Amino acid sequence: MGDAMRRVWAVGAAVALAVGGAVPAQAMGSSDAYENIQVGVTYTVYEPSYTAGLKAQHIGGNDLCPEGTEENVVAIYGKGSGRQFTIFEGNPMCQDIGVGAVVMTRKVQGATATVMAYCDPEKVTNCTKADVKKYGGNLKVTLPAGPNLRPTEVWIETYGARNISAQQLVRIARGLQPVGS
Repeated sequence: MGDAMRRVWAVGAAVALAVGGAVPAQAMGSSDAYENIQVGVTYTVYEPSYTAGLKAQHIGGNDLCPEGTEENVVAIYGKGSGRQFTIFEGNPMCQDIGVGAVVMTRKVQGATATVMAYCDPEKVTNCTKADVKKYGGNLKVTLPAGPNLRPTEVWIETYGARNISAQQLVRIARGLQPVGS
């Protein structure tokens, strides 16, 4: 190895050590996407402990929020062609969610959750909780604030070729835990 090559190698190694050593471990981010989002928002981020057996396809913030508004959480579980649901979290929410017939209400962490089914009023005259699995639907609830944070509006939606049931929406909501708890 010539002198010039040794200098290039030595400079490259020094730069790599300096850059690698200059970044604290905390700044590299957590392997938990929910924890990474919690760092940037003042509402409480919730993570599901029950996902109806479906794996996370995407967990991140959405870019639909206007400038100056905190990003919302968007987490998609399942596969596009199979069973799937999406969790939206925020305060305020930066998009709209489908509107349907209210088919049930349940208590979730002390708050009232409302479940809607996306029934077509021209085709279905008496929409029921069974129609969530047939046509899709959502659950809406405002969950309590964690320490030094604000409450969180949570929407869990199922819509597509194969939906989960209204009972599964409630079970997912009941299994939501504040990040870091």
